[in-house]
Amino acid sequence: MGTVDIFPDIHGQIAKLRGALDALGWRRRPAGWIHPDPERIIVFLGDFIDRGPENRAVIHLVRDLIDSGKARAIMGNHELNALHFHTAHPETGQPLRAHSEKNLRQHASFLAELPVGAGETDEARRGCAASHCF
Repeated sequence: MGTVDIFPDIHGQIAKLRGALDALGWRRRPAGWIHPDPERIIVFLGDFIDRGPENRAVIHLVRDLIDSGKARAIMGNHELNALHFHTAHPETGQPLRAHSEKNLRQHASFLAELPVGAGETDEARRGCAASHCF
């Protein structure tokens, strides 16, 4: 096995993620992501969202790397919290995570881009089942 690049806690910081990928030699080509070391892979340790201003862009870039077979991802507590925030209990209809002031503040940057009930938000939420979580 080749080198493993580990990325924790991106938190919506797409510029930092792109800069780190570039510094490590990762390049996006029409056929997908490549690295000079063909055995090299990336492991994302979750917390892709919240805090930073570009949650959607981070989600798309991480998904692109996963889809190209160059990365794996583990859901972080921020994705789990967002998943619960955006999912209603099947019996009560209430969100699995309360829409309290505290939780609204925590998810503010994510909600600004992907509000509850929006089509793209629902698609991202459903993607969690296919290992493409938020």
